[in-house]
Amino acid sequence: MTEILVVEDDVVMREFIARGLAARGHPASTARGGEDALRQLRTKPADIVITDIRMPGMDGFSFARALRREAALGQPDIIFVSSMDERDHYRRAMHVGGSDFLVKPFRPQDMADAVERCIATREERKKHTPGVAVADAGGAQRIPGYEIVQKLGEGAASIVYLATHLASREQHALKVLKLEGLDTSTQEAINRFMAEYDMLSKLSHPHVAHVYEHGVGDRCLYIGMEHLPGGDLRLDIEAGMSPALAQKRAGEIASALAAIHAAGIVHRDLKPANILMRMTGEAVIADFGIAKQLGSALALTRHDMAVGTPYYMSPEQARGSNVGPHSDTYALGVLYFEMLTGHRPFEGGTPNELMGKHLNAPIPLLPTRLAKLQPLIDKLMAKSISDRYANAEAAREAIMAVTQ
Repeated sequence: MTEILVVEDDVVMREFIARGLAARGHPASTARGGEDALRQLRTKPADIVITDIRMPGMDGFSFARALRREAALGQPDIIFVSSMDERDHYRRAMHVGGSDFLVKPFRPQDMADAVERCIATREERKKHTPGVAVADAGGAQRIPGYEIVQKLGEGAASIVYLATHLASREQHALKVLKLEGLDTSTQEAINRFMAEYDMLSKLSHPHVAHVYEHGVGDRCLYIGMEHLPGGDLRLDIEAGMSPALAQKRAGEIASALAAIHAAGIVHRDLKPANILMRMTGEAVIADFGIAKQLGSALALTRHDMAVGTPYYMSPEQARGSNVGPHSDTYALGVLYFEMLTGHRPFEGGTPNELMGKHLNAPIPLLPTRLAKLQPLIDKLMAKSISDRYANAEAAREAIMAVTQ
């Protein structure tokens, strides 16, 4: 029998959901809130959890993060319930591992249908044989020691899967480099992929994604990395960030950059999509696909070719010059400006227009209420490298020194 837990602080709604499910052959236990639910789950794990979002104390998102954080609680499917039909709530629900999202009021049949979809999905997952990936454009791939759960994303040369590590039963993110269909640049792609692992494996920092292992699979190379289902920085920016939260995030990113640079690495593609969130609420730098190891003889990009995302590109990066840690701290300044204001400092219709603004346009002003942070932004985003902070640690100290 499928174990179901309903987490809802409103007693009427809690009973409405539980009775409706029982009437359709899906009996469920109930909990008054997130803390109560966690206590119950430590004794009796559930297959499906139904949780309201707005609850006193621990809200639904915090509950979901806590649930995912405790491996002993398993990985139940989570159905979120909300009284507000808001896009931001839906996005956040999906990014913290939600399987479905229902808006109140709903019919008992609507909830039963959502539960039955989860049950069907769980049954389908059980059919996957250990170590075999779901089919994709490159065909099925065998990853030793892993059971593929689902595809999380795909790029030009790689795919990222959510997978269960068979030995530990923990969920990892598998980044897989497809070896089929690549042209004469195959060796360059392999070099880039393996260099990425080599760099990441050196790092152990609370704000840098953990890398567990790498290896060769069936027609592919792979990296087993920390799974970070808490969404990325874009969600926080779109929802609106307080100056205090922006300061906290900027400090975390700067701390991670200091560790990255100390390991001899330049990220070169710092942007909101590459800042992921742990369920514990910490920001984590991930995706080092175009990172360059300082002093390495391995040429990962052609000289004079601008690499990175134009919105966050330093002047020297836009110019195609050699980049260094100072380029990452410039991108940090762009990120901090965006976190504070909700929009990027420079916009443009084409990459060339954007890069021209990074090279020549004056640094825009923050709103008056944030004027005390302008000197910080000006120094982070200075056009000349010599006018920026000496290193990421100096930038972190300056960021955290500002009293909110």
